[in-house]
Formats: sequence, structure tokens, C-alpha cells
Amino acid sequence: MCCNCCSVRQQKFWVFGLAGLLLIVGIVLLSAWPSLFRHWIRSILPLAPNSFIYKNWVTTPTPIYTTFHLFNWTNPQDLNNTKVKPNFEQLGPYTFSDYKVKEDLLWEQPKVTYYGRRTFHFLPELSKGRLDDIIIAPPFPTLTAAKYVRKYRRIFRKIMNFAVNREGGGQYMKYTAGEWIFDGIYDRLIDFAGKLHSPLIPIQNDHFAWFYQRNNSKTAEGNFTIHTGRGDLRQMGELQMWNGSSHTGYYQGECGRVNGSTGELWAQDRQYDETISIFLSDAARFINLNTVSNVTMHGIDAWRYETTELSFDNGQLHPDTKCFCVPHHQCPMNGVLDFSPAAFNGPIYMSHPHFYMTDASYRENTTGLRPDAFEHGMHIIMEPTLSIPLSLKGQVMISVLVSRDEEIDYLKDVAFDHYAPLFVVGISGDLDDRLVGLLKLALNAAQIGQFIGLGLLLIGLAMFIGGVIVTKKHKWHNEWRIKPIDEVSVLPKESTSSNR
Repeated sequence: MCCNCCSVRQQKFWVFGLAGLLLIVGIVLLSAWPSLFRHWIRSILPLAPNSFIYKNWVTTPTPIYTTFHLFNWTNPQDLNNTKVKPNFEQLGPYTFSDYKVKEDLLWEQPKVTYYGRRTFHFLPELSKGRLDDIIIAPPFPTLTAAKYVRKYRRIFRKIMNFAVNREGGGQYMKYTAGEWIFDGIYDRLIDFAGKLHSPLIPIQNDHFAWFYQRNNSKTAEGNFTIHTGRGDLRQMGELQMWNGSSHTGYYQGECGRVNGSTGELWAQDRQYDETISIFLSDAARFINLNTVSNVTMHGIDAWRYETTELSFDNGQLHPDTKCFCVPHHQCPMNGVLDFSPAAFNGPIYMSHPHFYMTDASYRENTTGLRPDAFEHGMHIIMEPTLSIPLSLKGQVMISVLVSRDEEIDYLKDVAFDHYAPLFVVGISGDLDDRLVGLLKLALNAAQIGQFIGLGLLLIGLAMFIGGVIVTKKHKWHNEWRIKPIDEVSVLPKESTSSNR
């Protein structure tokens, strides 16, 4: 715009108009922007096809790693030696990248049902060991068979003993780390049990491994139905059903209720002292974590949640967890969960690694386990405003009960009944730099808006004051002052007449 072409009126219009506009915008940003921004953020948070968070939910948005620590039984030859306790050496970690894609999405707002296909790739550079490492472990099939017939009459136990002896039972098993984790182990006893086609022994394969047929599987974990947050952000990410049911069927009452988050989306508006829950499909149960401290990570204020002694309680510390005891089974002491319902009723148990936060009796008949609070706990560090996890570390140990059994030849002379650790599976991840940057922007946008509003307000005020000053001093461009009448020269009257 050419200022030489503007009249004084036009100049005043633009200056005072722009100043007024800046004042209005500044006042709005300064006073109303935080609430407006929060309302906008809450409107885009619910999960929906092509929504703001959809692409960061449907596939793994940040690097996630799954690790395995395997326990090598160093003295299996001393199983029957009353002077030597079983010793276990932890090997690993064997680290895998863990990439998950949601498939077969069925939207029924405010719910969505999906399968999760997880793909694992071994990362030797992040591992301490190779997949061809030799691992010796207790005879899981033999122990399961022995436990299975222990409740029956002696004649049935004799028959099982014959089958175990004939079909390749033993006192230990020796295979590579890769076979134990994903590749699978052929076992004659399992093959024999599967060929019986008994509904009491639902075995569908003659191989087994801790994560057998899980790599790149869509159905291994089942399907999940979660709340999308539409209409109620307090339920966002909460699991509604697993495999089409609101109850797992593995544990009774509330302990079998499908509950908690799958770990990818979290409910909003949490209080500091509120417990959070994660549902573990492999364990068919939820685990509670409690807030322990305020922390700062990547310059972001967050809350740290950790598991406690209540996380694997069986009613010894709190009566509400008594339902995790499996009917007709001896209930484990505090800190250990009876995992048999999800493991073909084998003598399998789940706990923190190295029996951390468990009763001391679990370690008294073995050597090599050293529980450590820093190494063996679980935690989630979560930004509380938007419920975004900044860091997570989850891990559980699976162990098997090795006990003397007079009717099974391989087990009749066991010197020490003991809980033998098999493996620790862990999952960990940190929010990457891109998502950290977006989170910081979202958290600071309200304050940034207020600072911008304050700047606009000051600029508008300065323009208004400047305009007033220029007006009073008549300093607008192209503005000429008109001289007063008393300053005009008047010719003498005589001179005027004579000239005529």
C-alpha cells in the first residue's frame, strides 16, 4: 500500500483498526486459549479411522524390544544328590525387535475389535549370546505328565509312568536357545499324548517352545475389544473383551475379569494415587501398577508406576486377590501366580524375575538366583496430562515346580523339591525423539498461545498509544497544519484605495 496515497483518515483507520484487532486477539489468546486448546485436544483424542492418533496406534509407533533370558541348569546330574542343590545360570538377553500391526479392525463405536500381528527379528548387536547357545532345562513334558495324573488312582499313574519311560521322558532337556524360544522342539511324549486325541489333553502339535508359532502370527494372542474413548475419555484404551468375552475363564470372579489396558492407549484424567492395570494375554490376567514418584524424563514431568508386592498376591496380603488361587490346587505363597490354567495344567508358575518380591521359600532349594530391585521390577513412566507412556519395562519369569513323585521313575529320587526358573520374557521401549517433540509441543501449546497473546496485546497497545500521540501532535503523513486567522497579514487601507 502506498502511504502517499492514504489520507489521514485512512491512516487512522488502519492503525487504530489493526491495534484494536491485535488487542482483541491478544486478550482472547491470553485468557481463553488454554481452555480452547484443551477442548480441541480432547476432541481429536478418541480413536477412529484416520483420526489424529490412528496411525500411531495401528502400527508400532516407536521401537519396542522383546528380550529373553534363559536359565541354564548347570548340574542336572545332581538332581538326586542330597548334598548339592540345583544351580541355574541366567543367559542372555536374546533381544528381538517387536513390531505389531493391528488387523481385521471392526469398528463399533465406542469400541473397536482387532487382532495384533507381532513380528520378531533377532538383534545380535543388542544380545549377549547366540541362538545356537546350548541350554539345559528341567523336563517340562515329564513334569506336566506327572502332575496331570497325580490326582488319579495309582493304576493310572503307573500307566503314565510306562508311557513316560517308553516315549522319551527324562530328567532334563538340552536344546539351543533358538529352539527353546521360537523354533520349537519335537518331543516324543507330547507327540504320543496328541495321538491319543483325548479331550482331556488338548494337544494340537508335537512340537513346543516358549513362543512356538508366535512369530508373525495374527491369532496367537487372540482378539481384543477396546474402548475408543468416544464419549468418555476416562475409558479410552480400556479392554472390554478378550476373544469375544469379558471374562477369561481361567480364574474365578473378579480375578478372571478382562480388565486394564493393552499398553498402547491409556485412559485420560487420572489421579496421582490411581492404580493402573495392564492386561497380559499370555497370562490371561491383569497386573496392577501403583504410582511411586514424580519424575522428569526428556524435560517432561511424568509419574512413575511400578509393580508392588500386591501385583502377584494370592490373597495373603489382600483378600480381593484370593480368587487368583486355582480351585483344587495348592495356592502358592505371595509373589507367585499359578500359571497352570494357561499352560495345559502343568506345574508352571509366574513371578517377578529371580523371585523378586516373593516369599523366600521359592529360592531356598536352588542356587544362582539373585533378586534385585533395580533389575527385576516393572515400571511405566507416563505423562499424566495426555496419558502418554514415555518409557516402559515389563518382565515376568516362568518357572516349573520339580517335585519328587514316587510313581514316576524319573522323579522318584529327586533330592530337593524346587521351583526351577525356565525363562524371563521382557518388553521395553522408550518414546522416540519425533514423538517426544510432538508431545512437548502439545503440552506447551497452551502456554505458547498465551505468550503469543501477550505479545500481540502489547503490540496492539503500543500501536494504539502511538496512534493517539501522533494524532495529538498532528504528525500523520501528509497532514498540514492550517495557520490561525490572526497570523494572516492585512494590507493598509490607504494603499488599497490609492491603487484603485
